[in-house]
Amino acid sequence: MNPNSKGTDGQDGEKKKNLRVTRADVAKYAGVSETIVSYVLNNNRYVAAEKRERVKKAVAELNYHPNVIARALRKKTSRQILLITDIVIDEFFGEILYQLDKYAYDKGYLVSLCKYHNVDSYLGRVINSQFDGIIINSAGFKTEYINQIAQAGTPVVLFLTKKYEQIPDGVATIDSGLYKGVEEGLETLWKKGAKNIVYLAEPLKKRDLQKDIRFLAFQEVGKRHGLTDEKILEQTFIGFDEDLWQEEFAKYLAKNRQVDAIFARNDRLAATASQIAQTLGRKIPNDIMVLGVDNSSISRLITPSITTIEQQKEEMSRAAIELIESMNQGARNGTLQRQETEKVFTTKLIERDSTNRPG
Repeated sequence: MNPNSKGTDGQDGEKKKNLRVTRADVAKYAGVSETIVSYVLNNNRYVAAEKRERVKKAVAELNYHPNVIARALRKKTSRQILLITDIVIDEFFGEILYQLDKYAYDKGYLVSLCKYHNVDSYLGRVINSQFDGIIINSAGFKTEYINQIAQAGTPVVLFLTKKYEQIPDGVATIDSGLYKGVEEGLETLWKKGAKNIVYLAEPLKKRDLQKDIRFLAFQEVGKRHGLTDEKILEQTFIGFDEDLWQEEFAKYLAKNRQVDAIFARNDRLAATASQIAQTLGRKIPNDIMVLGVDNSSISRLITPSITTIEQQKEEMSRAAIELIESMNQGARNGTLQRQETEKVFTTKLIERDSTNRPG
């Protein structure tokens, strides 16, 4: 008899509706032992086809859901992955989260998103939550914290958004190819006649700037074209105030009329910079060309549309989940070779109206 059906007076059925269906209920409904139910659910032992089908039918009709917490305790796995980012409302990270979730869900994981906090209490919470894997896509997250998470035995996948002096042992890496992508984009600006390119970054500490992949590429291309370190810094604008940087950048452009191109750290900044320049009477791209990063929707929708550097978000996300899965299967005991934990990708320069000059 179906344990969710009502008795003659309806009261027993109502009580059952309010109770969680257990493995014992499934076994009784299917006419098998709880052990057989366990074998079918975990798919780890042979079960005759006829019994297997009875169990599957019982699971479906009773709407049975295994107790995830109990299973996690038995298997010492949480089936949870954490993504740590610099910004939680950015479109780029939203797309990364979407792609991570798509591939993680197929492998039985759920993905959570969290902005980094460089305080010891935050690190303790992360480690104590016992995630099955942590994916770090944050230029601001401390290297020492990455090391502590890895030492705690949690698989870590690190997106190389900045230059690391040394990658901690046991940490897998994702190289988006952004350094070479920025080089290509900036060389395109030079070929189209740019001589005074300004690098536009969001508020960040100077020591972080010196390790930022985008800035390092900007620095390299500048030197290649004869610029000194001093000149490169003169052509670097950092908004130190979240609320006032747009006003500050407008003053910077008004004062530095020689600026003929803007390389922004992301498309949102690029679009804002384009609007500021046009407000000052500068034409895009005739007076100032604009280059962004991420190929976000705003780069396509704004007028003029923004030339941008696109990263392989889906492919990188899939690789990150596969790395977590491999590390959780025991690859960190020495059976996984270092080259297998280093994934390298490429970028694509998408040229649009903001750089549409003959070159």
